[in-house]
Amino acid sequence: MKKKILIAVTAVVVCAALITGGVFGGLVVARNNRLKTDNELTGLTGEYKNVILLIGDGMGKNHMKAGEAVYGKDFEMRTRAVMAGEAMTFSRALTGPTDSAASATALSTGVKVDNGEIARHKGENIKSNMELAVENGMATGVIAAEGVKGATPAGFSAHADDRNDLDDILATQLTSKIDLFMGGAKEYYDEHAEKIENAGYKYFTDMNDFDNSADKLWGVFEELPTDSEKSNSTAPTLAQISVAAIEYLDEKSGDNGFFLMIEESYIDKMSHNNDMDEMLAHMLAYNDTVNAVLDIAEEIGDTLVIATADHETGGLEYNGETAAALNDKMFTKTHHTKANVPYFVYSKLDGVPETLNNTQIAFICRYYITNRPAA
Repeated sequence: MKKKILIAVTAVVVCAALITGGVFGGLVVARNNRLKTDNELTGLTGEYKNVILLIGDGMGKNHMKAGEAVYGKDFEMRTRAVMAGEAMTFSRALTGPTDSAASATALSTGVKVDNGEIARHKGENIKSNMELAVENGMATGVIAAEGVKGATPAGFSAHADDRNDLDDILATQLTSKIDLFMGGAKEYYDEHAEKIENAGYKYFTDMNDFDNSADKLWGVFEELPTDSEKSNSTAPTLAQISVAAIEYLDEKSGDNGFFLMIEESYIDKMSHNNDMDEMLAHMLAYNDTVNAVLDIAEEIGDTLVIATADHETGGLEYNGETAAALNDKMFTKTHHTKANVPYFVYSKLDGVPETLNNTQIAFICRYYITNRPAA
């Protein structure tokens, strides 16, 4: 009897192992098939001197729709676009959605990596578009509302095995030759101010000390208010520092052009918290930033501007509710989802499909970083 039971148990265990192995193998095959998506976009033509990429961390289609309900009209982010579509955001993860580190790496390098990795996979650094821009003599900048130690800005400016390796992130940023870093996290960066200054950056915490003649700039603030009426020189808005950065980079770059990445970090944070009011405030701030960037980009001219997101956060549901009806319960999750995210292009491009892999956004940026008007 015991022998029969043992045989039966063994058979169950073997069957379970086979099923698990089959499921795992199927996931691996599915993942590998996704990773084979071609990044090349053969129809791209023309030249742009400058490239600006804006990222609304955590922004999905319904975040935009809810924000527009409060705004009372379509965002300029949408109405000023020459073309629009959706971007796929998956990472190398077998199951579950991407995190910001992997999605930022995809948007920065054109390569899919494991969640948590910062422009690096299995210990090997992956060249970012920011590094390529430096090599091509362009002026460069990285801006993030939360501070440039976050996963998204790090994906464009650093290399690390894990997004939480803040020492590695800062160390590689300091040797990156990037001209400008700006954003929040003043308390963290004040502890490293001497190190930053020793790396050749002018460190400042007040926009009155923003020096357009400085060789390199590193500006940090306690927080970036979402409302310009509440801003001041020690607490500027994301839109305000973005405009200042563009003016600086444009002047510094001369005829060589510049590449700038700007992140609104808190759409994601507030969506994790299922905090509708705060998410909407940052959603409107992101639209304000895109609008301000487009205004100055038009003044400068010869500038490619793209706005997108790294992933959707919160599983936000929106079905045409009025601004007054928006509430926290419209979030269905507290984490990232696999949903496609919007992208908008504000300059004429050929050969760009309506649905993109996020790595193809990196390819678009890379194409115009390496195909610029002769200086």
